[in-house]
Amino acid sequence: MTPMFIQEPFWEMTYYLKNSFYININPKDAITNPIIQNRSLLIDEDINEVLKEAANKIKGEKND
Repeated sequence: MTPMFIQEPFWEMTYYLKNSFYININPKDAITNPIIQNRSLLIDEDINEVLKEAANKIKGEKND
């Protein structure tokens, strides 16, 4: 249940802050709140690889 206690405040912030977006990286058995489903993304990848790819895109480099 601990992950739920961590996720819920972020779901609430996403709901109330209309320009926000909820992203969960490398979720195991992840769910998102249906109320914010249209502003949520669950990425089933290694966070290290996701951040490397994001950094490369920001720098304008190609990914391997």
